[in-house]
Amino acid sequence: MAMLLRIDQDIQDIQKAIADVISRIDTIHLEYAQAIAQAAKQQILLATFNFCTQKRPEAFLALSLSERQKLQEALRQTIQSLSDQMQKTLEECDRESRTNQESLDLLLSKSLNESMETLNQLFVKHKILSVDDSQAKDDKSAQISIRLTEIEFTDRQVMSCRGELRVLSARLTHLHKELEKKNQQRTIAEAELAWRSAWIEA
Repeated sequence: MAMLLRIDQDIQDIQKAIADVISRIDTIHLEYAQAIAQAAKQQILLATFNFCTQKRPEAFLALSLSERQKLQEALRQTIQSLSDQMQKTLEECDRESRTNQESLDLLLSKSLNESMETLNQLFVKHKILSVDDSQAKDDKSAQISIRLTEIEFTDRQVMSCRGELRVLSARLTHLHKELEKKNQQRTIAEAELAWRSAWIEA
């Protein structure tokens, strides 16, 4: 009986540790969502500046002052909206995705690719890109493009959150395995107790 009580206490301790880790993951995940959305915004703004001034300078110079201002305002609004959407997508993802960096990376890459498509369409609308350029999927130099790694490795807070999430996820996996072992030990201890209580000496 004492053995069962000890195992039950261990199970409770592990369950509390799991709850604590999940709570911490939720907190860090929200920080990560905010940090990467902000980093993405900065990186995309820089990418649009480089694209207009270095990749398509002739097209940009061909615009009148008011056309340039309209383009810049449209870019500001669009990039803010894309950043907000990226943060929302991350904040609303399920717990399984939160504890799996590959799932998060897939979500972010998808969001980023959609953002690039939106920006390329905006560049067509404002005459920085031609329709032919925007449809030349194989020619990446003809379009604006940015990778997830470019955002992550240039922002210290994003890297810090990502690192902590990785550690927490590993801890959570370990705790779940420990809980599984303890539950198995409890079943065995119960069976042994049941055996002894049913055993009648000949």
